[in-house]
Amino acid sequence: MNTQITDEDRTTAIGLARYAYDYLNAAMVVETHDPTPSHISPVPVYFLALHGIELTLKAFLRYKGVSVKDLVNKFGHDLHACYRKAKELGLNDVFEESRVDADAMRMLVRLNDQQGLRYIKTGMKHFPMWSIVEPLAVRLHQAVALLVGFKSFDKYYPCYQ
Repeated sequence: MNTQITDEDRTTAIGLARYAYDYLNAAMVVETHDPTPSHISPVPVYFLALHGIELTLKAFLRYKGVSVKDLVNKFGHDLHACYRKAKELGLNDVFEESRVDADAMRMLVRLNDQQGLRYIKTGMKHFPMWSIVEPLAVRLHQAVALLVGFKSFDKYYPCYQ
């Protein structure tokens, strides 16, 4: 009997939520230990947060039945496409997006254009303040993790309630 495990079996919403948690937690640790006083966090913090958000959205998409093949081929690392599809599949039923969240997401997408958070690109960049990126990332993860059955952060952002 051949019981070969496929990518569809192996890539679960819970697994993606776990990886998302790890990336977001790493972003918060690095941001907390940044020795340079600035309203802009180190670039790796934004990259870790962006990837954590992407994985959170992919956890939601897997939960809603999107195939691994589509996650890879249709969405790849396109955060905007993942977010748009997640909203189409009902993300707004579990996550209440604020205007500030939308701004943070738009800025992150723009920053990462052509892998701009991964590789050095010269020119002017507009970084969102960490104080709007963290609440977006954490609250999004909290909503999706609860849905897919994984733990999330024990944080509360009163401005967003």
